[in-house]
Amino acid sequence: MTSIEKRNLPETAGEGLTRDMFLGGALSILQPRDGFRAGSDAVLLASAVEAKAGESLLDIGAGVGTAGLCALYRLAGIELWGIELQDDLAELARLNAANNDFAGRSHIIAADIGARQSFRGVAGPLGKSFLEAGFDHVITNPPFFGRGRAREAKTEGRTLARVEGHVNLADWLKFAVARAKSRGTVTVIHRAERLGEILAGLGAGCGRLRVIPLWPESGMPAKRVIVTGLKGDKGPLELTAGLVLHEMGGKPTAAADAISRRGAALRDVL
Repeated sequence: MTSIEKRNLPETAGEGLTRDMFLGGALSILQPRDGFRAGSDAVLLASAVEAKAGESLLDIGAGVGTAGLCALYRLAGIELWGIELQDDLAELARLNAANNDFAGRSHIIAADIGARQSFRGVAGPLGKSFLEAGFDHVITNPPFFGRGRAREAKTEGRTLARVEGHVNLADWLKFAVARAKSRGTVTVIHRAERLGEILAGLGAGCGRLRVIPLWPESGMPAKRVIVTGLKGDKGPLELTAGLVLHEMGGKPTAAADAISRRGAALRDVL
């Protein structure tokens, strides 16, 4: 148990944290008040995972653990590994796992995916060396903006989460594909305008790429996409019907509400 787990953390003020409820109150997540904050993208990413009991899931760029914990809530019997660059967020992810009774099914690692030495001594599934182990499923929500393409945020933590550092999107996706087993899945949520880069990055090692547009409202351009690939497969790309997130007045659609409040699987609402 880490030092942060030993403290009785307040719900909001005093430690610079807030306590936010996800999946209709099923999950309680502590996260920085002023740093990068998880929201609907994490829930949508988790909803795209299709895994069976006994399988492993890796979340790259796990933040405070929201996406991985949403997946653990819906998918009984899977085991989660999470990689997070920022030590304070990794520590919060461990605490969130414990607070939601998932400590026994989760392993949160503070490491830099651009520095192989940071994984020295870290174990993956079946106790194998992390970088030699394979995962059944890999999910990731990489920084949305390339270096120099967005202004720095008010906090360093938020900047690290939003803007690419020394690992660009192509290298981030290469790392994700490398971590998946043969016939394992890799799933990415990102900005729609970077779809070409995502298809190129995943297509280097995956086939049967499935693109799911996420529309803010009906009739509007998609701002996000979820892309899933099957490692080692040569099947063709599929463009699905996608998901409309809000009605014209801003109310969540029935499908989006089922995901955000009840933890529904994306495949069940498309």
